[in-house]
Amino acid sequence: MPATRTFLVNTNYVSLMGWKQIITDSKHFQLVGTSESLGGLSPMDGLSNYLILADLSQEGNKSLPQIAQLILQPNIDVLLVVDLANHSLIQELKEMGIRGILTTHCDAQEIKTALESIRLGKRFYCGDILDVLIKPQIQEKAVKGDEILSSREIEVLEWVVKGLTTQQIAEKLSVSTHTINSHRKNMLKKLGLTSPVELIVYAVKFGIIDL
Repeated sequence: MPATRTFLVNTNYVSLMGWKQIITDSKHFQLVGTSESLGGLSPMDGLSNYLILADLSQEGNKSLPQIAQLILQPNIDVLLVVDLANHSLIQELKEMGIRGILTTHCDAQEIKTALESIRLGKRFYCGDILDVLIKPQIQEKAVKGDEILSSREIEVLEWVVKGLTTQQIAEKLSVSTHTINSHRKNMLKKLGLTSPVELIVYAVKFGIIDL
């Protein structure tokens, strides 16, 4: 796979120099230009893939129109760095389908994983970004889960939090795996959650399960 041609967008000189070093140190990426704004990017020929690595931590939401235009182009990938405190921007970017979002607090391993994931066409949100995306969903459902879950569902949830598999839980409760899967699906539906991870976070946060 040829090196991904990369444009850096950054208004901060020190930060820009840091990203330059990261990109030039990697054999998978080729630095082809820098700019202080998304509007100042050089023309792209459309013949090969590009990565736009833009730091929006100082830009806020005003760059959203330019980002929306960029992601419409099939030969362009976008990896964005944002201010962790700007929750509205993070939500907007997620809804737009941006596949790579980091914060200015990310460590070297997260940056490396993000670049590799985007290069391979995968999605990567750093841990801080995932926290921002998951917590509002939980907080909007602040009604206590133990008031809307059945006693059997809470029993199943306790084993889920402890890390048991569906098969192991079924054996402990002397029921079928189909029954356990039904309980899992019902709990997600009742609480308005979408994944086992969110279910575990919810259970611990609201004290349904005492670790």
